[in-house]
Amino acid sequence: MTNKKRKDTFGNGLIAFLFICMIFLMGYAFKNPILLYSTNPEVEINHEYDPKTNIQQVFYHSDSSVQVSSDIDTKRVGNYTVTYQIKDYKKTCTVSVKDTKAPKLKVKTYTTDLKEDVKPNSFVESVEDDSKVTLSFKNKVIKDEKQTVTIIAKDAYGNCTMKDTTLTLKKDTEKPVISTDPIHVYTDSKPNYKSYIEVTDNLDLNPKIKIDSSKVKTKKEGTYKLTVTATDRSGNKAKKKISVVVEEPAKVVYLTFDDGPSENTDKVLKILKKYDAKATFFVTGNNQKYNDSIRKAEKQGNTIALHTYTHDYATVYSSTEAYFNDLQQISDMVKQITGKAPKYIRFPGGSSNMVSANYSQDIMSKLDSMVHERGYEYFDWNCSSGDAASNSVPAQTIVDNSTNCNYDQIMLLFHDSSPKTSTVEALPAIIENYKNRGYVFKAISDDTPIFHHGVNNWVTKII
Repeated sequence: MTNKKRKDTFGNGLIAFLFICMIFLMGYAFKNPILLYSTNPEVEINHEYDPKTNIQQVFYHSDSSVQVSSDIDTKRVGNYTVTYQIKDYKKTCTVSVKDTKAPKLKVKTYTTDLKEDVKPNSFVESVEDDSKVTLSFKNKVIKDEKQTVTIIAKDAYGNCTMKDTTLTLKKDTEKPVISTDPIHVYTDSKPNYKSYIEVTDNLDLNPKIKIDSSKVKTKKEGTYKLTVTATDRSGNKAKKKISVVVEEPAKVVYLTFDDGPSENTDKVLKILKKYDAKATFFVTGNNQKYNDSIRKAEKQGNTIALHTYTHDYATVYSSTEAYFNDLQQISDMVKQITGKAPKYIRFPGGSSNMVSANYSQDIMSKLDSMVHERGYEYFDWNCSSGDAASNSVPAQTIVDNSTNCNYDQIMLLFHDSSPKTSTVEALPAIIENYKNRGYVFKAISDDTPIFHHGVNNWVTKII
């Protein structure tokens, strides 16, 4: 065979081979229309990732026809499956979210006394990483005057950064410094004196503080002395007497809750305890399975007062005799629980309610004088939370209503009956608002101003 014939035969064979390959590839592409760059792409933790960027080519279809589904969470290290689909064809890959970057660490020098158990974090100005970082020393700290220390910052996936800095140890002979500014507290309060006292030390950030407040009498206005002793780690001791001025609060909120007890009463008590606030509970006899909450409220320093036994207007306001029969029932119930018969009361609907006239004309005018003759004092309110409007008043509405009062003495009406869950939800924000405005929270006592609505109108008077 001539060379020309050989070349022609080879060339024709090559073309045929390439044609067959092309047919094969076209068939393969038709059956496998999605080509990916990688079957296992890697992503750095906390970096955004779009699975579509892994699509290299789409055959016989538009790019938009590819549906992508995945469970990738780039905030967590792990392997995640991504599925690419065109009609019945599916292709998957595994995306690996990894943390490969070492923490960014800035260190500073540190000077302290010979007594401190030095920790690595004392040398750290800042540390940044996408996962939790632990700090350690490369070598053990020795009790030398000045030394180089190496801080290791290691993240949760083993990536490390090391930085050198300087530790200086010196003998501490300076006493702590105690500020002597007078402390002002209110009568009947239980102040945390430590929160008022500022103690600084040249080397010890947390010197021990001992407070003797035995000579301070918060029940009575006056100026008293408490003794503060501060001792630093090296044994240097300072001692000061600080004036404590006990005075009557200028601005008071009386938080009052009607219609309880209920499952909400204990929730209210927990909030009051958290904020060291006191309140008054005008209780009824309608939910006696929660009567233990009355005992808890009284033991916590709150005042238990009388609202009504039945809270049925038609019964209570049918006559003065009916009112006092009901009042005696609730008084007897409370006395059985707490051992005391309360003398503070609140009329259902308040002293200026108009509903009572439907059952007995002019009964409120009669009761106004009769309760005083029998040794009771009644309390209305000059600020209302508005939670009586319905059983689903939004918490923010209750907050807005309750904090929209600017009197120096505020008697604030709430309800702690079963449906009033949003009242419980709103209470912390209300207390914080008034605290920030300089108010204290007291329970009703014999020293409380008398809050009466004017009879037959809704004008509030403080007598």
